[in-house]
Amino acid sequence: MCVEPVDYSVLVNNEVVGPIILGKGLRQGDPLSPYIFIIGTEGFSSLIRDAEYHIIISGVRVCRSAPSVSHLLFADDWKNYFLFLKPDESQAQVMKYILTI
Repeated sequence: MCVEPVDYSVLVNNEVVGPIILGKGLRQGDPLSPYIFIIGTEGFSSLIRDAEYHIIISGVRVCRSAPSVSHLLFADDWKNYFLFLKPDESQAQVMKYILTI
């Protein structure tokens, strides 16, 4: 009952066009959205941390004594991730594989 199809109507030249029926998906503001974000980003972060642990990829440091940063995820916008890697083709291939998973 939490995920239901939704239909929209839009105005084109002051005339109602529609209904436009969406088949699947969650909408912004849906009560499930924060949970879906947490589940997805936790899996994504785990894959990146595992690759770092096995020294397949490495993040960047602002100085020698600073911790390494490989990724930043923003809770208010799940489409914006910042990935920090060394400029190396093998690390880019690993990140491409992680993103595919």
